[in-house]
Amino acid sequence: MLFVHGLAQSRQSWEGVLTGRLAQRHRLVAIDLRGHGDSDKPEGDTPYLEGSHFAGDLEAVIGQLGLVRPVVVAWSYGGVVVGDYLRQRGDAGLGGLFFVAAALKTGKPARALFGPGMMSNARGLMSEDPAVYESTARSFVEACSARPLDPSRVDAGVQAMLRVPPNVRRALLSRAEDYSVELERCTRPVATLHGELDQVVLPAMSTEVVLPCARSQRGTWLPGVGHLPFVEAATAFEDALAAFVADASA
Repeated sequence: MLFVHGLAQSRQSWEGVLTGRLAQRHRLVAIDLRGHGDSDKPEGDTPYLEGSHFAGDLEAVIGQLGLVRPVVVAWSYGGVVVGDYLRQRGDAGLGGLFFVAAALKTGKPARALFGPGMMSNARGLMSEDPAVYESTARSFVEACSARPLDPSRVDAGVQAMLRVPPNVRRALLSRAEDYSVELERCTRPVATLHGELDQVVLPAMSTEVVLPCARSQRGTWLPGVGHLPFVEAATAFEDALAAFVADASA
């Protein structure tokens, strides 16, 4: 399985999953997207505005690590990256797509699909003022969970966000994309998992975009859960992902 994190986060987002019971039976790989975590952070906007770069990054990871048709697990903005891959490379190299509160539409036409956790923080997330950005980052991380997170987890999320330069954040948040056509063309198994109380990427993203476009409709809805289902409901998340991988591999 190949795990793709969300906006201004890193592979560390998946730490609990990578050390959990799925690792006992599967090879789990998590990446830092360009501009995030330990990955290179090219200057300018172009390296982040053109989806061909993200598609090439995923292709390089799959090839260099010898991943054979991995199931890609995409959280939040990771859906955009997977959309870039489908648009540029198709689905032949993938075993399945497991979307976790993932965005498959962005920009002004998709505003109704994002909740206050995203919309109220969007301007601050693009700020070049360190104090404004750090304050907004904390507000954003806290908005990701339906219930208060452990302070150490909030701090970890904020620290990950502070490693992402302004040019990266600005470029990613300015993209307007719609991957409906790419998802409709996808022949691989597709599933979506969404917290019913998600206030960042609203559940409507799954019900109105992902499922109507997927050839195989498989949705899991977690009550009382926000934008971090793999943290807030780890067991339910692992159960759903394990079942999907088993079916996709059958």
